[in-house]
Amino acid sequence: MRLFVALALTLVVNFPVFSSTHSTWQQTYDVLRAQDTHTAFEFLAQQVKATEPSAKRVYIGATLARTALALKKQASLNTLISYKKNDYDLILQQLVAALLSAHNNEYEQTMQAFKKAITLAYTANDPALTATVELFYINAKITLANYIQLERHIKEVERNANTLSKPFWGLNSLHNAKALNANFLGDHAQAIEMYKQAIANSKYEGNRAPYYNNLALTYLEVGNYTDATKYLKKSLHLRKVQNNEFKVALTMLNLGIVANKAKDFDAALKWLNQAHEYYVKFDNPYRQAYTLVQKAKVYANLKNIDLATSALDRALSKISLTNNINLITDIRLQAAENMRALGQYDKAIVQAQIAHDLSSNVSDKTHLIHSLELLSDLYARESNYQQAYLLQSQLVAQKDQFNSQKTMQAMIELESELEVTAQQLENIRLEKHNNQQLAHISALEERQQFQAIIILFSLLLLFISLRGYSKHKYRAQHDNLTGALTRSTFLNVVARSAIPAIGKKHCLVLFDLDHFKQVNDVHGHPTGDIALKHTATLAKQFFGKNALLSRFGGEEFMLFLPNLVSSNKDDVVEKFRIKLSESTIISESGEAINITASFSTYYYQTSPDSLDKIYSKLDVALYQAKKSGRNRVVCAV
Repeated sequence: MRLFVALALTLVVNFPVFSSTHSTWQQTYDVLRAQDTHTAFEFLAQQVKATEPSAKRVYIGATLARTALALKKQASLNTLISYKKNDYDLILQQLVAALLSAHNNEYEQTMQAFKKAITLAYTANDPALTATVELFYINAKITLANYIQLERHIKEVERNANTLSKPFWGLNSLHNAKALNANFLGDHAQAIEMYKQAIANSKYEGNRAPYYNNLALTYLEVGNYTDATKYLKKSLHLRKVQNNEFKVALTMLNLGIVANKAKDFDAALKWLNQAHEYYVKFDNPYRQAYTLVQKAKVYANLKNIDLATSALDRALSKISLTNNINLITDIRLQAAENMRALGQYDKAIVQAQIAHDLSSNVSDKTHLIHSLELLSDLYARESNYQQAYLLQSQLVAQKDQFNSQKTMQAMIELESELEVTAQQLENIRLEKHNNQQLAHISALEERQQFQAIIILFSLLLLFISLRGYSKHKYRAQHDNLTGALTRSTFLNVVARSAIPAIGKKHCLVLFDLDHFKQVNDVHGHPTGDIALKHTATLAKQFFGKNALLSRFGGEEFMLFLPNLVSSNKDDVVEKFRIKLSESTIISESGEAINITASFSTYYYQTSPDSLDKIYSKLDVALYQAKKSGRNRVVCAV
């Protein structure tokens, strides 16, 4: 699945916003986009100037930005888009900044810009605007190889779209994102069906290029290299006609990967060399690195160790130029796999360990599990079985935690069905036993003791199973390190909480440890774990049993403080901030370290319409707390 995620980067294209039955400009754009990307770009530039502030202008402007990136014309955006002083253009400005950062593989900058845009969009109370911003956010997450919680954002687009009186303008783009997500989740049959339907629904042949490309990648996933090659060549022909060099290079890269899988190594090197030339021209270091890794795989298949090693070294020298941890980790893991195939186990361990550390820092479970699998296998190949066993134990724990999070909701739904006492189950079995005795009284005298033993043994197994379920349920609902609630469990409990008592308010508190990365880098990850556990323990002791504490991810926590009295509601969080800042922990090396955190708070008296909206407001306030110096409390509005 990781191969498809890497290949799907930047495959989400500029789809129509308005239904063709409702927009003359969209009909014109569809025709131009199918014929020539440059002409379509000029048309978008005219439209964004002529359109008044609205959700439509936001879409056109963001689409213009994406097209400019594909044509290497991003420098012209400052003159093409003249921003006005209104909420719509402020959102558009944030969207354009986010798209530029995503194109440059700048993960943190991308997420920050999108958070601001999404927060403003929800405040505007315009469903068309909210759905549009969420849709571009989905596309950016796919570009950055981040499929986490993608389905939730897809549902948010659909929820807003269903409130519109006219058909939502981004249905085709949403359709493509849902197909990509289906592939990520392993449902390739559904993805193939969705792409074929999209191809049939496309009015102009030129607009089918991205569908051909993504359909080909799905066939690659299931091992159908013939159809994968056929549809990629269809896509390549259309993109050459459209004069879209960025997408031409991407399609050539995909053709090279398919040819290597099909063992047509000459064709693979031909396509990969052409793609690499484009990426050098585009000055795209990540794509250069990715292409070089694919060339190394071809050389490894050809048993040309020197060329494979050289290609890997060149690839690794490129990725320091990008700060997208997801993409860097992916390159490191692929390099480690290639080195393992070449028998270079020491080098492979170095790359896999770097990938392990990177994915641990950002809680990237998919890459973390992959790195543990690689490291365990590599140490076993070097006969270091003790280290291999240790890594295998960590791998099992991570998989268990990952699967627990995915299945927790299903377990909760089954909870009512499993709440049967051991005595009730014993009575059922005794009743069945008695009925059998009455029916066969004359023949069961010698068998009664044997049946009783079977019943008691079954009850013992059931008791053990129920105890295991309880432990598994606890692990699924609590963070393994700190004992705090998991994010999903916390949100479910808060969403079901009663409204505050009269004269009181509920409070949600989002806080984040300051300079946590520096603690890990200087004092080591074990000290970072000590800091996290210390913070969680202190919070539980300070706020008591009525409060709920959740570890939202990494060094970020959230508190639910119910029924606070208005007169002292501001003091309690400030007092905890002071207590935390005055406390110390002892590092692994014996050094005393002070910990501080930045806080944001949100108070409410009625049931909230959306916890997502509250989280966005808290996130903005937390960003303000950090920006203004850290170790302080900012109230969200």
